[in-house]
Amino acid sequence: MRRTHITAAQRISRSGFTLLELLMVIAIIAMLMGLLVAAIQGARIKARVAQVGSEISQLDSAIAKFNSTYNVDPPSSLLIPAVGDPWAAIDRSRVRGIWPQFDFASNGGLGNATAQHLSGAECLVFFLGGVPDTSSGTVAMIGFSKSPTTPWSGAGANREGPYFDFDSGRLTFDEDGDLFPTYLDPLPGQQSPYVYYSSQGKSYTIENNASAVDAFDVFTDSSKNPLRIYLKTQSVSPTTRNVPHRAESFQIISPGLDGIYGEGGLYSDGSELVGARSVEADNITNFSSGALKP
Repeated sequence: MRRTHITAAQRISRSGFTLLELLMVIAIIAMLMGLLVAAIQGARIKARVAQVGSEISQLDSAIAKFNSTYNVDPPSSLLIPAVGDPWAAIDRSRVRGIWPQFDFASNGGLGNATAQHLSGAECLVFFLGGVPDTSSGTVAMIGFSKSPTTPWSGAGANREGPYFDFDSGRLTFDEDGDLFPTYLDPLPGQQSPYVYYSSQGKSYTIENNASAVDAFDVFTDSSKNPLRIYLKTQSVSPTTRNVPHRAESFQIISPGLDGIYGEGGLYSDGSELVGARSVEADNITNFSSGALKP
């Protein structure tokens, strides 16, 4: 019988991969890695959106607690004049509806030297958190004094609230001179706060008073980015006017991962958000499940 002698070099060449085979393996691994990274990133985004949605639900519950105490939802716009200056009738009415014995001469014990216009973003934190305390170098919301005339005083241990446990690391002041902070959602790098719009029993009237910006302004400084109005509406039928989502209640809105609210306007579940309004698709609200347009 004839034996075939196989050299060591032949054994090595037969047991190894060709260059083409190596390139194919590398390409497959790269493709699988790409799919894995995309899946992980997608799951991470969904988890973050769910986290914001959960916090919005907690804010919803906090507003319900506020309502159970004062029989009214917090307003989403309030102009507090400097102490000693006259109050506008509409703002006086909003405060008196919560604290009937409120002492307007001292601004309820606040004693602010400059006028403060509270946007919806600031109202959300103030009415759920109470008076801000910055004495420790960080912002802490310490609730309201139970004094019926001076509920906005920071003094005294007998207090009402807070109704929500705000993370001090996410409380921020929008403008120089602000006494009242806004609240950022937990999305990484977020710069724009939750905004809050209350219908205040009038289906989201935009009128505030002659000397202040309207109730839907997010910031009083027009150079700030996000855009002004964000009133989500839905078409109820071709023959009736569009009405806001949660028309007799309130809206809480996170700008989402891109930090932009958008212009607002007509929106029904599942509808397209195109052009300039495409930035609203990732907004997270208390009237949608997850992002507006997942």
